[in-house]
Amino acid sequence: MTDINCLLAGLARLLVPVLLLIFWHKRTGARIFPAIAAFLVCLPVFTIAGLIRTGFTQNDLLSFCLKQGLLYGIFEEGSKYLVLRFLLSSYDDRRDAVTYGIGHGAFESFSGGIACINLISTGRAAPDILPVNLFTAVEGEAFAIALTVLIFYGIQTGRSKIMLPIAIFLHFISNATTTLYSFSTPIIVIKSTVITAGICYVAYRCFLK
Repeated sequence: MTDINCLLAGLARLLVPVLLLIFWHKRTGARIFPAIAAFLVCLPVFTIAGLIRTGFTQNDLLSFCLKQGLLYGIFEEGSKYLVLRFLLSSYDDRRDAVTYGIGHGAFESFSGGIACINLISTGRAAPDILPVNLFTAVEGEAFAIALTVLIFYGIQTGRSKIMLPIAIFLHFISNATTTLYSFSTPIIVIKSTVITAGICYVAYRCFLK
């Protein structure tokens, strides 16, 4: 049963972003390319951030969590800003911001899906691998989309000096606390739900303006 759960967990991580993108495109007519661009941009961004992260020592857990959270906050949200501001400037519809967020979340979900599938037949998978990864797939997409909308809102309204640091800070808080409380799945689920729900609400209000 565990191997089946590994497979299902992997498929959930791989398919949720794809199905969400299809739904968003069909529902709103949003363009697909921003999602593809986001996915491709994430490869060098996560590679460079990962190389820098290898230099962090874990002797002090709190310090490690803070540095890792800040690192990925700056790299991920900073790359979103640069791409949306300079490379995809013609994609100036708020729907494009959602599409870009879906693509960004898809990259993270893709690596998680492959990791789940690789656990098949190893006996190292946790019993709750399926529900945890299903939650992560959905919450991860919501988180990526919401922060992207905030950055896009800043660009479109000329408030990037405010919105970009806010996005980086929110990413930092979420990432740092996830690593810090990684020993407890219930705490992570509750924490992620509360933080992401709050960010989604603010992003939704910005999306409507």
